[in-house]
Amino acid sequence: MSTQTILEVSGLRAGYGGVPVLHGCDLEIREGETVGIAGLNGAGKTTLLRALSGAIPRSCDRALLRGDRLPSRPDAVARLGLVHVPEGRKVFPTLTVRENLRYGAVAAGKAGGAAREERRVLDAFPRLAELADRRAALLSGGEQQMLAVARGLMARPVLLMVDELSLGLSPKAALDISAVLARVARTQNLSVLLVDQNTTLLGARCDRGYIMRDGLAEPIDDAFGHDTLSAAYF
Repeated sequence: MSTQTILEVSGLRAGYGGVPVLHGCDLEIREGETVGIAGLNGAGKTTLLRALSGAIPRSCDRALLRGDRLPSRPDAVARLGLVHVPEGRKVFPTLTVRENLRYGAVAAGKAGGAAREERRVLDAFPRLAELADRRAALLSGGEQQMLAVARGLMARPVLLMVDELSLGLSPKAALDISAVLARVARTQNLSVLLVDQNTTLLGARCDRGYIMRDGLAEPIDDAFGHDTLSAAYF
């Protein structure tokens, strides 16, 4: 695995309505690795992703994506290659699977080559290929989560951030979808940041991780082993 740093963040601060949530987070993600973030509700996991993607204002000492300053606007962040799959899927219910996928490329300013990318994404998610002309509202929860991840991949990211992939899914469905994402990441040398309450999922898919606690991200080295999690949660 390459040691090139894809994302380097130090001193990240963000919050809502003047109330701070993140108090100076440091985070590093290298090329081709999958990094997990676990933590209790309210620890700042979703806020961290929203701050990185530009969905909420942030301040920081340093924020670089592949050596370039991370922009503050969501469209500019996506164009640079950092793509956020938000909690709750957020697919467009009245659009078809295919239309949702194409939106992922267009929104990131990468409409050129979208047809080729669509074929590659549908090859990775054959169930979505079967449902390509069905409206997203008619999909199951697992199929909608597949679509949300696939739409993020349509933007050809260098770093894909996925918030609560397992939310509302059976453990098997979550592991199946994350397995497809892991195969795509290996094939494309894609870096992935997974935020999830399901530590079994994180342990199965992540090279290393962080625990969010009190608005800070603490690195861990044992891929969500029992001792670390016990110390973090109890």
